[in-house]
Amino acid sequence: MACQFPLSVCLCKFVHKICNSVELTVLQHPSETKVAKNTARLLALALQNIQIVVGETAQDFRQLQAFCLQHHNDVALLYPSTVSRPLEELNKAHNIKYLLLLDGTWKKAFKLYQCNPWLTALPCWHFAHPPASQYQRKAHRSDSLSTLEAAAYGLHLLENIDTAPLLVLQQKRQQFSGQRPD
Repeated sequence: MACQFPLSVCLCKFVHKICNSVELTVLQHPSETKVAKNTARLLALALQNIQIVVGETAQDFRQLQAFCLQHHNDVALLYPSTVSRPLEELNKAHNIKYLLLLDGTWKKAFKLYQCNPWLTALPCWHFAHPPASQYQRKAHRSDSLSTLEAAAYGLHLLENIDTAPLLVLQQKRQQFSGQRPD
């Protein structure tokens, strides 16, 4: 898959496919699709096992919802809620095969969570000790990570795989984003 960025900011030489066995599903708020530093788009370039579903309401995610209900014991939502547990404390009794992430600003991710009550029925996890974010943005939370950073840390915890190529891709995209508008 080519990065489809203009030649002057092409990322293709930095893309290294990662074979992840946990399937990553990103529920992306529609406003995120046109964001220049769209990290979900970068994840799609580098991960072997990923899907991005764009939408906002339960109707937009009805197929995903049906899938999650069928595979309830194998699905986990990565979102810091009042009922979420630290992913770092996951034990072997949990066999997460499908990891869901919400992609948007904190406000938009919260809206996705609120507009999709079916998400609250899923086992929910958060990071107790997230790595420091390298994503350049205005975040109001000290534990803010980009979708790419959250996916990288989550996959590292779940599979113990090297996700450094994802972080390199984000870093290069941020370096190039100032060179030429998308």
